[in-house]
Amino acid sequence: MFELCYNISMKLTAKVKLQTTPEQHQALLETIERANAACNRISEIAWENRVFNQFKLHRLTYYDIRESSGMAAQMVVRCISKVSSSYKQDKKVKRTFKPHGAIAYDNHILRWHINRQTVSIWTTQGRLTIPFLAGQYQLDLLQYQHGESGLGLVDGQFYLLATCE
Repeated sequence: MFELCYNISMKLTAKVKLQTTPEQHQALLETIERANAACNRISEIAWENRVFNQFKLHRLTYYDIRESSGMAAQMVVRCISKVSSSYKQDKKVKRTFKPHGAIAYDNHILRWHINRQTVSIWTTQGRLTIPFLAGQYQLDLLQYQHGESGLGLVDGQFYLLATCE
């Protein structure tokens, strides 16, 4: 007798609004601008050298970007990944990144505290603990948060979009 097992994995996104103080807002703004500036520099190097593979691009840019940007090591890694991913579909056009484009955080630089409705997030001003607003649906989804979360700025408000399985 055979038993059938189905492992169906569905990814959903939980969107939560960060409740920043003016100082926290400024720190996140500076962080997102610095990360996107780093992405533009990485893209420039990738384009000049025709190197788009994430690992090769890492070897080519990591130390320079780490030193010149003052960003945490893992944030530099996330920026290299963002640039490399942007070239996967098309290597015929040099990629540029908007100053306020979304940036990715992983569990090394972002920690969810769902029961307290706060996140601990790395910024250029150090690690900050920021409360977030979420409905019950989002809170339930966040129990299954896995992988990266995107930090985005929409109409002057910061949001985190968390991948949940």
